[in-house]
Amino acid sequence: MEYLPRMAIFARVVELGAFSKAARELGLTASSVSQHIRALEGFLGTTLLHRTTRKLSLTEAGSLFYQNCARVVTEAREAQQNIATLNNEPVGELRIAASSFMAANYLVPALEDFIKSNPKINVSLDVSDHNIDLVESRIDLALRVGSTAKYGDIHLTRLNAVLCAAPAYLETHQAIQTPADLHQHDFLLFTPHGEQSCVDLKNQSGDSVRVRLQPRVSANHARALHRLALQGHGIARLLQAKVQADIDSGQLVVVLPQWRLDSFTAYLTTRHRDEIPLKVKKCIEHIQTYFSLHHPASVLGVVATSEGASKVAG
Repeated sequence: MEYLPRMAIFARVVELGAFSKAARELGLTASSVSQHIRALEGFLGTTLLHRTTRKLSLTEAGSLFYQNCARVVTEAREAQQNIATLNNEPVGELRIAASSFMAANYLVPALEDFIKSNPKINVSLDVSDHNIDLVESRIDLALRVGSTAKYGDIHLTRLNAVLCAAPAYLETHQAIQTPADLHQHDFLLFTPHGEQSCVDLKNQSGDSVRVRLQPRVSANHARALHRLALQGHGIARLLQAKVQADIDSGQLVVVLPQWRLDSFTAYLTTRHRDEIPLKVKKCIEHIQTYFSLHHPASVLGVVATSEGASKVAG
């Protein structure tokens, strides 16, 4: 049965695309991983991977074999999770992803009591402004912000956004008195919220307008975009909580303050759709409670329920 762990090693090499990456994650050396793959190929009597100095690629046999390996690894993990659930005690590793801003300002504060009260759970945080693939990265739960949540995602709260720019930029460009004036200005685009450079604005009279802005600079990192706005490179759409201190100090100015932007949704999403492990359920419930107490919204719960998610929301 020695080939079973080698199947798991092979699957991770394929998913990460490199021996060295798989070795680091599995706590092995790259040469050891290579030896395991060669031994597996010898056992099967076929070549699984084409190796070049630049990349790895699957042979036809390797592609077919990987599907079986991935299924075996998934079933092994599910078996372990099922045992943990049967024990009626949250245990094991819990991998959570969030952007840099959401992690520092919302996720870490929300997890403070959860970590203390669940000593048998090892929490691993993946902080990135990319919306990483939950399955590929083995992420159990992600705290995200977007225009809307999707089917099965768990709504937490709404976060206000503002259009803002540095005084130095506004002083050297055409005055902005109406939404139509935005067409003449440079826009700083945060790409993880979508490639669309449109903003929807509403005023107190109930008038609404959609304005398509021309991106001058785009970035997939919120802190970088924030810095670009402070440097005076254009108008940015940023979460109000992120820039309120800069607005108060005068380093940034709200553009068209009489017009309100659509807010963003903060939500949780999980790769576990059918049967949610106990450790994930407990964490979801804890984060929901934290947001309901500290960042309340008019609607809490599941946006569009699946069987597992509806159980969590209660």
